[in-house]
Amino acid sequence: MKRNFLIVLMLIIGFISCSKDNDKETLSGVYAETSPVEGRSQLTFISKNKVVKTESGSSVKDEFNYSISGNKIKLTPTWDNSPSVELGFKLINSSTFEIEDLYPHIPEYPTTYMTFQK
Repeated sequence: MKRNFLIVLMLIIGFISCSKDNDKETLSGVYAETSPVEGRSQLTFISKNKVVKTESGSSVKDEFNYSISGNKIKLTPTWDNSPSVELGFKLINSSTFEIEDLYPHIPEYPTTYMTFQK
């Protein structure tokens, strides 16, 4: 009985320790937009929670704190007190992801996504 209890306890501890590490998705490096407009913008993930958005032909750099939870990414501007925005997000593989369109759009139109690749 004692042996079964120890085995169950070790399985539970193993499951808990493994699941916590895999819950948070992190990105690093430079990702360039490939769709719908190739090369229009870049997202540079500079730490576990900071990302910088730049656009070709512009010197403006927008920095955000970010967090990924499930199929959403939450972006919070660091340059002022603007509210956070949650966008649809899908990590396709270690070098590609899709994010709900970062640019203003007409709310009545269907949701569009941008694809970024490392």
